[in-house]
Amino acid sequence: MLKRWSRLNEKLFFPDGKSLHKVVVGQSGSGKSVFLEQSAKSFLKQNKSDTFRMVYFSPKQEGFIDLLKRDKKKNLLGLVGSVDGMLKSLETNRLTVFYPDTFELENTMDESIDALFDFKEANPNFKCTLIIDDSQVFLSARKQASEAFRRIALLGRSRELNVIFVSHAIVLNKTLEGQVESLVFFTLPAKAHYKQAEERYGFNPEPYVEQLKAVPYSFIYFDVRTSNVSMMNPIPLE
Repeated sequence: MLKRWSRLNEKLFFPDGKSLHKVVVGQSGSGKSVFLEQSAKSFLKQNKSDTFRMVYFSPKQEGFIDLLKRDKKKNLLGLVGSVDGMLKSLETNRLTVFYPDTFELENTMDESIDALFDFKEANPNFKCTLIIDDSQVFLSARKQASEAFRRIALLGRSRELNVIFVSHAIVLNKTLEGQVESLVFFTLPAKAHYKQAEERYGFNPEPYVEQLKAVPYSFIYFDVRTSNVSMMNPIPLE
């Protein structure tokens, strides 16, 4: 089981320049936040590369705090609230937790993406996984994606900038069509989402819903490229 988790973490978090982006989806209370924090913690222990960084962007200003280290004055290392703060954190911290100003969410998100591309250009060995929580805020199916999102969706892989889109909705903006490699699927409240998932990704979650309900916090890992479905037990807590 530990080897299986190790392989899953590697697939989710490591930007190898070949893999496409990922989507983690589920309703509130389904277990996706615990899954992300625990799997991120495990991956950071596995991967000791000096050139790898992880950025967690949280519009709700919550999550991932327990993963941060503290300095001698008990200040949290890597907790930032601005793009400049993120760039400074990237210099030394393997994990940066970004709690943006809620009144400037979209602009800050776009500026952060552009800043990661600039950082990569200045530091060619830099590799990064960007986790965007509540990504439906930025990638609604009803509006056009920003230029920054189109840029990272299309060019992120080749720049070793891996994105994990975390959402309550399984189908996000069309910008992601053909750019998603895998889905991590927890439970969803509306059957309409299942049909959308089948149309977009070729995956119908409905036959698995009862199995997910039978084991709280379990989930499905779906490989979009191969259409392989794996039922996964809840992630072990460390």
